[in-house]
Amino acid sequence: MKKGKKGASKPVQFLAEETGKETGTLEQLPERIERYEKAKTQSSSMAYYIRNNYSNQRKLYTSIHDCASYLLFHHYVTLGKVHLRQAYTCQKSLLCRFCAIRRGSKLVTRYLDRFKLLSDTNPKLKPYMVTFTVKNGDDLKERFNHLKKSLTLYHKYRHLKKRTCEAQKASAAAWSYEFKRGHNSCLWHPHVHAIWLCETPPSEIQISQEWSAITGDSSIIDVREIGATNPEKGFLEVFKYSVKFSDQPQDDTWHCYETLRNKRLVGSFGDFYGIPEPDNLLDDPLEGLEYEVILYNFINGKYKKQGQARGSE
Repeated sequence: MKKGKKGASKPVQFLAEETGKETGTLEQLPERIERYEKAKTQSSSMAYYIRNNYSNQRKLYTSIHDCASYLLFHHYVTLGKVHLRQAYTCQKSLLCRFCAIRRGSKLVTRYLDRFKLLSDTNPKLKPYMVTFTVKNGDDLKERFNHLKKSLTLYHKYRHLKKRTCEAQKASAAAWSYEFKRGHNSCLWHPHVHAIWLCETPPSEIQISQEWSAITGDSSIIDVREIGATNPEKGFLEVFKYSVKFSDQPQDDTWHCYETLRNKRLVGSFGDFYGIPEPDNLLDDPLEGLEYEVILYNFINGKYKKQGQARGSE
């Protein structure tokens, strides 16, 4: 399997591998299976954690345990493309690493496609990574609510005629909420990674002042331009959040799930608004093309190829 870039976090590496241009080829299918195998193994471990610690969560355990137990691919012979067309997915991306990387890759692809369309229409637009934080705390729910309330208020300033703010420079924005527990402090570190599309650079100093006035506890802001030659890097950083949750100690992963499972962790405004979150984690079909069916079953911790057959969409 390809190695991620030096310094890249595992969630970003997983999404980079999943969204790479070569991901859907027959030649890269063995690497794809290896990636899914690692994700499925981690998801199974989380399922056993739930079974062993929460006897009232039998249904949830079964759902995650059975997720991705088989993978049925369509190999479109004339194009050499391979699409995942059938699989049971539990859709519990805060707990299941397989669903997390599938969900994250779909979000990255959808927002990148919109960005490329917008930048073709307006070449002056440049993407910027903007990171917002609030003070660490021991109550995850309280910190999330504080962060979300603060960000919502900041975005409302965009529409006030008598108030100016740096967010008014953005014609489009997409963001995700991310949390991790400090190794030494054991406090929750809440933050938001956002992509802003702007014609003029947003000021880190100005945003910091505006953010401090809203939150009352944080002026820590990071703003950096995303290179036009590799915009994918910034989008991967934003949408790695779903993979990041499943990359924590299991106790913390479960706590995040219980606290945030009904919360909306992705948002957007402007020209990014309206991009739907994925409700289907499978690949789209290629209509009218003949294909070869390739089936894998997860047996004794490994995906094993079961056979091939011919068909057509």
